[in-house]
Amino acid sequence: MAKNISLAELSTEKLAKRRDLIKGVLISFSIMWLLLLCLATYFLVAKSTGKLFMPLAAFPITLLPLFLQLKPLNTEIKNRGKKNEPNQ
Repeated sequence: MAKNISLAELSTEKLAKRRDLIKGVLISFSIMWLLLLCLATYFLVAKSTGKLFMPLAAFPITLLPLFLQLKPLNTEIKNRGKKNEPNQ
């Protein structure tokens, strides 16, 4: 079982790597969702069935945990960037 490590314990490089991974997953799922939406629209026009839109409506909700992980990562990276800058 994986340990639950807080963001403060991770290095800046690991935080950036995790943020980039989450962004990549979100972008790929968004592209896939758009393609499925286009395909469902085609089937709605061609076959007159709207049943394919029901799962597509719930699909963005499954991405919500990734969005909720992304915000603290960005905040932690920004805070570390401000700490490393010299005061002027």
